[in-house]
Amino acid sequence: MVLAILWSLFTLSQMIRSESGVMTTVVAGAVFANSSVPEERLLKSFKGQLTILSVSVLFILLAADLSIASVFALGWGSLLTVLVLMFVVRPINILFCTWNSDLNWRQKLFLSWVAPRGIVSASVASLFAILLTQRGINGGDSIKALVFLTIIMTVVCQGLTAGWVARFLQITSKDATGAVIVGCNPLSLLIARFFQERGENVVMIDTDPQCLLQAEAQNLRVIASSALDGAVLEEAGLASMGTFLAMTSNGEVNFVLAQRAAEEFNPPRVLAVFPRDPQASNSPNNKVNQAFMPDLAIKTWNEYLNDGRVKLGTTTLNESEFSTQYDRIQEKIRTGVLIPLLLERKERLQVMPANQEWEVGDRIIYLLHDPRPSLLKRLSGATQSTPLPLEKLPEVEDLPLAPLSQLSTTESAGR
Repeated sequence: MVLAILWSLFTLSQMIRSESGVMTTVVAGAVFANSSVPEERLLKSFKGQLTILSVSVLFILLAADLSIASVFALGWGSLLTVLVLMFVVRPINILFCTWNSDLNWRQKLFLSWVAPRGIVSASVASLFAILLTQRGINGGDSIKALVFLTIIMTVVCQGLTAGWVARFLQITSKDATGAVIVGCNPLSLLIARFFQERGENVVMIDTDPQCLLQAEAQNLRVIASSALDGAVLEEAGLASMGTFLAMTSNGEVNFVLAQRAAEEFNPPRVLAVFPRDPQASNSPNNKVNQAFMPDLAIKTWNEYLNDGRVKLGTTTLNESEFSTQYDRIQEKIRTGVLIPLLLERKERLQVMPANQEWEVGDRIIYLLHDPRPSLLKRLSGATQSTPLPLEKLPEVEDLPLAPLSQLSTTESAGR
């Protein structure tokens, strides 16, 4: 239906005024983009696929009319012209066009290197070449040859190096920051706090207004709606976020939300709290990672947080004690007294997947169940409103007393 309307507008404009069809379609697109259209996201996805097909066919048709001899006839001056366009004109153009935008200098530099170009200039140059030839004016073939030389050089030089430049500037999708968290509860608010403290954008989505008030009190952006609506995820900016985390009290809903987010927005990291499901977690095509640990009792840990029966700890895995640290923490995870929340690796913070392989130098941020009575904690000066301090906990850092006593007994027997 959309294509039929667009083609009708193009044909009608061409009938009224020659060469006005392109401008009509551009105006129609601007009106469409600023209108409330149902299933707009799906239409954009369809448009993207159609654009790839159309551009590929159009390039073939335009290049088929190009004479290689006309390209060589331009001489060395044409190469210098293209280099000036690549390294002078394009960066200046991007600088002015993105002057008041939210793009940082890395993104602007990358855009200067690989900004889209080619099909419009090629089609317009071909049209000019035809019109100039029809009117007996020389130079039409030279204009088209210069345009295609620009396309060839930019595609070969800049297109082939785009991936390397993106990695060098650290702006790949894996380097994306920020998080969209579905489910506003004490545990999710704690995780949001860490991302917020690092200056990353965090968006909380929930349908409970009371829970969202707690998030707003922490200066977090909130959306009071259902995350099952794709428009809500788009409003949250998931397309540019690095992490999607679903951690409501319903594990099945969490898994469905994470699957939809992965399929429709494809963020680098998609995690959810859901029950152990071998088929879901072991599927090679599954993009959803189980968050924190298998079979997390999220309701129980939220109660622990509300009652103040937890400690917030951090530990760094070092080479000399890696196996001991790993076994110690894994034992506490298996007994259900510890949750690994976050992993900091190479100065990047991410939510801990349940199947994450730990490495030397990793910093683990975790929650440890503290069964001390609430009265004893209050006497020690802790209050429910006091934010949990992040500290190294002796329960995780120190060796248990039993192994130490066994070691002493062994040494005595050896003597």
